[in-house]
Amino acid sequence: MIPSIFLALAVGASASERIDDSEFSSPAISIQAAAALPVEGRIDGPSIVFRLSSVAVAAKSAAPGTIAGRLVLADRAGVLRPARLAKTRLIGQDAPAGWTTVGNDGSFILTGARAGFPYRIRVSLDNPRWNFANDSSKSYEWETAVLSAGTDAGTLSPAAGTENAKVGVLHLTYLDALDFLAREATIGWWKNSLTVVWPGGSDYFSPGDWSLHLTNPLAWDVDLHELGHAVMDGAMVTKPAGGAHKIDECYTAELAWSEGWATFFAGAVRLSPDDEDARFEFLVPRRAPIRIENVPADVCREPRNEWRVSAGLWDLYDRHEDAGDRIALSFLQIWTGILSGKTGSIGDAWSLLAKTIPQSRRAGEDALIANFLLPSRSGITRLPVITASTNALFDGRR
Repeated sequence: MIPSIFLALAVGASASERIDDSEFSSPAISIQAAAALPVEGRIDGPSIVFRLSSVAVAAKSAAPGTIAGRLVLADRAGVLRPARLAKTRLIGQDAPAGWTTVGNDGSFILTGARAGFPYRIRVSLDNPRWNFANDSSKSYEWETAVLSAGTDAGTLSPAAGTENAKVGVLHLTYLDALDFLAREATIGWWKNSLTVVWPGGSDYFSPGDWSLHLTNPLAWDVDLHELGHAVMDGAMVTKPAGGAHKIDECYTAELAWSEGWATFFAGAVRLSPDDEDARFEFLVPRRAPIRIENVPADVCREPRNEWRVSAGLWDLYDRHEDAGDRIALSFLQIWTGILSGKTGSIGDAWSLLAKTIPQSRRAGEDALIANFLLPSRSGITRLPVITASTNALFDGRR
């Protein structure tokens, strides 16, 4: 039976208040998580608290009056990585109030522990950039077994194989995106904490309360796509766009621009710009794999389609050359150009970007024309038709 709170979430906000990516969603995965999470943890006020396990025990003690440790999270492949931006605090008699942010290597030292008293380490992944919650607004926290002052708890992590450990996967995915933006663009615009709701009934971004609703923490491309909507909303000046959509159909230029940008952002964060067949893994199962470099021929051939918009942006950015694509802009060049004005379509975005790259303007036009995003010009070759047999050739090399 599906919990009633989960059914309520599946209804979600109205289409006018959210960008609905239900075609990307994996509700069955969310249903399983929604049933398992209450069993794995316990309610403690506004939070659900789960077990924090020892991955490796330190061979030394901590300084008197302190409890130390190191927090790591497992990524999709099970590789343990430092839980940067996470925070920790002590739970126990006369424990100091407030949280301590872990170091870049996941390490932390908590002070104020008194000899002879039992304490637990409490951990949260909430930070100034994002916070996690379930559909009942309960936050997620983790806690160790009882520890004493002067203890080094060693390397800690959410219990492997649990549903709650998947929040750590989401945290790491968004850390990758934050690092990408800090390295390749700007992050000064990111001033509010984004609420990430999981498990959700479908995948969507709600600008009203600046929240993401997700169904599968392992679906990196879907989760980065949804974050791309938040990035657009937070950093750009755009025309309103919302509602349901099909990735291979024509609809409005505004919605195609919003969706195309979000998919391009996901690709820029995770895919190689040198890949001759850059593709996603979880986006739109009925058309998987969604190829951003080689778009199938039956996809709407207009700037009113998100797949074409994402492919056009990718061709402006990637370093793999094909018909009509002889340009390789940095993400920062694309970002700076687009942010210079208001956009409501790929045409608006190109008009702004073209002003900032006069020497590359014609090559950029060629790439967009080849992707059916600008009117054709004499002598410009459209991208080759990608048929099922062509895709099979690409698949055969993987």
